[in-house]
Amino acid sequence: MSWFKSLTKDVLKSSAVQGGLALSIASYVRLVHLTCRFNQRRADIPERFWAEDETFICATWHGQNVILPMFWHNWRTLKILVSKHGDGEIIARLMHSLGLGTIRGSGAPKGKTAKSKEKGGAAALRAMVRALQNGASIGLTADMPPGPRRIAGLGIVTMARLSGRPILPIVATTRARLVLGNTWDKFTIPLPFNRGAVVWGDPIYVPRDADDATIESCRQQVEDALNQLTREADAMVGRRSEVSSGTSDSLTDTREVG
Repeated sequence: MSWFKSLTKDVLKSSAVQGGLALSIASYVRLVHLTCRFNQRRADIPERFWAEDETFICATWHGQNVILPMFWHNWRTLKILVSKHGDGEIIARLMHSLGLGTIRGSGAPKGKTAKSKEKGGAAALRAMVRALQNGASIGLTADMPPGPRRIAGLGIVTMARLSGRPILPIVATTRARLVLGNTWDKFTIPLPFNRGAVVWGDPIYVPRDADDATIESCRQQVEDALNQLTREADAMVGRRSEVSSGTSDSLTDTREVG
């Protein structure tokens, strides 16, 4: 069936197909947003920055961020880091459909700097720092493929140090969702017509003169904050959190596919 896989890849490279998929996903995200009862906690944190026209870095976990664009104030610029490879073009078109900008490139986990440079990581980092200093906030995931998931990398901390802008952790979830078990990040698809939660965390600042120990401390702070917010969001929608218990979510709330 190698011919079928090759045909599928060729079809997905079509600009028309990519655009159609992006619009379809954007419509689904809007449907979830409109039909779910979302409870947002500590929204005053980003609002303080918005009120002063100050930029910041939105940090979330991989695979849990598809609904988050709906909770951004779209009259302010937010640019999302999107890979240049794989399904990056579809994601970029999706972000544009939802009113957000993009910066193309990839970060890398700790110890994989060379790979990051090959994927445009260094150029993307410079572009994100410039954007933060010129009126645009940045959104990206703290953990990086191929995992392990929910382990924060150094890239987001480095960006905060170079730009002088804080990291704001954010987590969103819904009680009912699909979990793609065959993906490294266990990508979750929120389902419409149920309960949802969006939780913001306190800003994390990284000193410009931070040494290695301080950078590692800040990295751990980001990781701990996102895990704590995940537990909090799960509790808000009445779902047992795998972060705290080490067990999978209740099968009445989560359907795992793949």
